[in-house]
Amino acid sequence: MRILFCLLTSFFFLNSYSQIKNPEAFNFSKYYKKNVHVAPRRKNNFIQSKRGNIVVLDWRADTTAIGFKERDYFTIPDIREEFKKYLGALIHLENDSNSGCREIVACLKKLWFTQNMWQADNRSDGGIIWEADFFEKENDKFIYLCQLDTTIIGNHSERFQLNAPRLISLCLQSSAEKINSSLHQLREPGKFVDIDNFKNKFSEIPILLDHHKKKGLYMNYEDFLNNTPSAANFEIDKDKYTDALFVTNAGGQSQLIRNVWGYCDGENMYIKSGEKYFQLCRVNNTFYFYGARDIKKYVYSDPGTARLLNVTTNTNRKITKYYLSYHPYRMDIFTGNFY
Repeated sequence: MRILFCLLTSFFFLNSYSQIKNPEAFNFSKYYKKNVHVAPRRKNNFIQSKRGNIVVLDWRADTTAIGFKERDYFTIPDIREEFKKYLGALIHLENDSNSGCREIVACLKKLWFTQNMWQADNRSDGGIIWEADFFEKENDKFIYLCQLDTTIIGNHSERFQLNAPRLISLCLQSSAEKINSSLHQLREPGKFVDIDNFKNKFSEIPILLDHHKKKGLYMNYEDFLNNTPSAANFEIDKDKYTDALFVTNAGGQSQLIRNVWGYCDGENMYIKSGEKYFQLCRVNNTFYFYGARDIKKYVYSDPGTARLLNVTTNTNRKITKYYLSYHPYRMDIFTGNFY
């Protein structure tokens, strides 16, 4: 009876462990929602005119969140109003008798705060991705002012890379400086633009439009974006640390293929992260997934053979273990990068 109890206990423990190490599809309910606020910093040389006005438009692919940190995801409850107040404290809107009330339109296209922004040296740092276009509105027409398209990487020594309010404030301050500079430049009169041409063109992306997902392999990001997979006849062999894709070649033999961006089983789509594939979950006009960026290898000495002589001569037996570090990621629908 005791043996049976131990076997059942071990089975349930291993089953629970397997579920933890092999997470299911991404879902925001797995994380805690944290609200972020950015307080405007008023400067003496930036005084908002009472007759001026600032409008913020949110053109992001998804407005659900602005980033992750460990078990939390961040959001700004009223992002347009908060950014309006912040920019209003920094932008100098001087009116004249000809133009009357000046109106600035800020169009936010990207805002993503992440603790997993990978660098060329394969190091992960926290940072923020920001893209916005700014216009001056004159009656019902728009004059293009400037753009701020930037990526700020946090410095480990400064320990602010995971401080979302500070990084967002830096982007807002830089935006205000560019707007103020543009407002004081001489512009060609009557040079108006169509503001709709600056919007993200989600309606032109096939994977966002096609209801039927075709089965097959995405050899690259373009295959995924255009919903044009290849090699529909494939099989996947899943392991604890790696997944392997096999296709049937012309001779009828099963052949292992590498360097595959992802695949679709006809119903769900998967992306390669590390050496495994994880289900992509669409939220508005982009995708999220819960994946592993890499496999970390740890080598340490076996305590049973770690005698002084063995340690000195490096002849003690080594034990090697691998560890998958899982993180939530969001895809940039226009580049295929994920953070």
